Amino acid sequence: MKNQIAGIVPFPTDCESNPFFAALASVLLPALGFTEETSFPCGRGGFCTKCGECKPTILQRYHLRMYHDYQTLTGVSFAWAWPELDTDYHAIENAGADWRWPDEFIGFIMGFAGLAWQRISKDAQNDNIYQAITASIAKGVPVLLKLGNGQDWHVVTGYRNGSLYALSYKKKERLLSKWHDVFEEAIVITGRCEPTATFADILRRIIAVLEHPTHTQLEADLNRRIDEITDENAQDTAVWLNAVASFPIEARWHAAESFTTGEDALYGMRRLTGDAAVKNLFGRIFLSYIGGEYEGNTHGVLWKVWGLLGIPSKKTGFAVPKNGGELVMKPEAQIELKRLFALVFKNDRDVLAVLKEALMLL
Repeated sequence: MKNQIAGIVPFPTDCESNPFFAALASVLLPALGFTEETSFPCGRGGFCTKCGECKPTILQRYHLRMYHDYQTLTGVSFAWAWPELDTDYHAIENAGADWRWPDEFIGFIMGFAGLAWQRISKDAQNDNIYQAITASIAKGVPVLLKLGNGQDWHVVTGYRNGSLYALSYKKKERLLSKWHDVFEEAIVITGRCEPTATFADILRRIIAVLEHPTHTQLEADLNRRIDEITDENAQDTAVWLNAVASFPIEARWHAAESFTTGEDALYGMRRLTGDAAVKNLFGRIFLSYIGGEYEGNTHGVLWKVWGLLGIPSKKTGFAVPKNGGELVMKPEAQIELKRLFALVFKNDRDVLAVLKEALMLL
């Protein structure tokens, strides 16, 4: 027996680096009723008429919007690393190598979306797992599937005789015949419910991330490591600085997009309040993180950091070149690196002040 859901958006669709949030967007679109007929605002005014001048489809555009929003409202866009990574600089509580996308985290996402859900663990019987997945597919809702053995999040789009059709990060839909051998868990959406996460809840969550002591500790450690650069550790330090820069250069962009778009009431944080003063505040987030007229915005500043580290383009995978150590040994480079990173931390403090002010106004 075969059953498949057509039209599920493959992921990533743009600058979407995290497999979980990218897979989540592909699941939420059909679960929330988005289709190619859903209105989408055109940059030239009004809504998309499908004139053919834009390459992405309506669903691909909403996929990126979903990614903006859910990475942001969970606070992840304001951290320094993905929750599941092994690092000393997590601003998300309980994040780290043992992170398993806990119930509270998933519950906050689904509570905002207004969706009922259940987690199916690998302790469940194979028949029960398969039955829950196929029941969701039969209702037209894909399933989030986490596989082990070096694999990551998948989106189940169909089934056939015990096997599962699934999408995964940068991979086309394929049939998984031995999925149960590496099954970790599944997140199954079971229906709609009243949303439980308010806009104030979201702001409090993000504020907690931006107030986390990790920010202060990282800034101090970064300046110390630059001060202690030697011939022996220069290359390792350049690689470490690149790791610090590489997460926020994208993550803060997603945050800015989420807080400064969304007047069509279908996506974005602005749709969650009718308070004009609060909406005006959010323009300062755009200015701090990606504003074109402010040369100290986080996105632009971190591109300059990459330049100092000798990272030319996407073609090299944004990796530090072999002479990265030589570049950071230059005294003028060290001074500039400190100045640029100081702007990044300042921008986070400015955004924290904006969000606190917005919460007070609410």
